[in-house]
Amino acid sequence: MKSTELLNMKVKELMTSDLHTVKQDTLLKEVKNIFDSERIHHIPVVNDNNEFVGIISSTDVMLLLDWGTKLELPSSMRKNNFLLTSNLAKDIMETNVIRVTPEDTIQRCVQIFRENYFRALPVVDKNDHLVGIITTYDLMVFAYTVQGQLHK
Repeated sequence: MKSTELLNMKVKELMTSDLHTVKQDTLLKEVKNIFDSERIHHIPVVNDNNEFVGIISSTDVMLLLDWGTKLELPSSMRKNNFLLTSNLAKDIMETNVIRVTPEDTIQRCVQIFRENYFRALPVVDKNDHLVGIITTYDLMVFAYTVQGQLHK
């Protein structure tokens, strides 16, 4: 596959559509549990109509937690428990998020990633319903796989 073919592929061909999502009123404790149990770094936030309203990264949660967490200091663990059970997804989610559609090209995603400091793009339909997510990791794995096939 030539690089131009890769860049002209549609987002729907690479996006992840089996998503873990949360609502705005989800406790951060549940958000953290999803990050701890799944191998993901971004959780989209949706409303009751599955419309995209924001996104939370694992870094957002880690920045909230006390530095003493890694040392398992009792005071840090108490503080973290309080923070995780008294804050909601809407308290830390990013709402000013660029979205892409399933029909957008991979080239558009690459341009967005290169010009910004985030690593995930929600994929929405024309009614802003969440249908997937595409990440820099998805692009890297696919490019690596394609590159490996080219050398066989």
